[in-house]
Amino acid sequence: MYNVGDVVIYSSHGLCSIEDICEQTFNDITKSYYVLQPLNEPQLTIRTPIDNSKKQLRDIIKEEEALSILHSFTSPGVEWIEQNTHRMRFHLEIIKSGNRQKQAKLLNTLLRKRLEYKTNEKKFPNQEEKILQSLQDTIFSEFSIALNKPSDEIYEYVLTQLH
Repeated sequence: MYNVGDVVIYSSHGLCSIEDICEQTFNDITKSYYVLQPLNEPQLTIRTPIDNSKKQLRDIIKEEEALSILHSFTSPGVEWIEQNTHRMRFHLEIIKSGNRQKQAKLLNTLLRKRLEYKTNEKKFPNQEEKILQSLQDTIFSEFSIALNKPSDEIYEYVLTQLH
């Protein structure tokens, strides 16, 4: 169980602060809820039942795992699938998996591909750019907390590992 003030990862919303734990009644059923505030969407408030949250809430990555994943950016990421629809399906499976290592490998590949496109003076595909930005925000924000460093510093470090 989490406490008020804890920062957790909540499904697709990423980093969230637990602002409150309260009881609410719907259809004569009273349940305890976490009241979450996404760190990147402060205007949004999310309520999720405590007994249902095991599937959707996870702890922030530990420092050792974050460092290990950061060092993995020196190696190639995931396979690049040429066919767009298959590639997008593959990317979405990785994102939905919640596996940080797989997500970081995907981010690694997307960052490398974006550099390749830029070098060849081509426009990076819009769908990939959206996925890249989302992964980057989520991963680097989480690592920022785990490593007590600004996200920008983590991003700059990763870029140096790609070359």
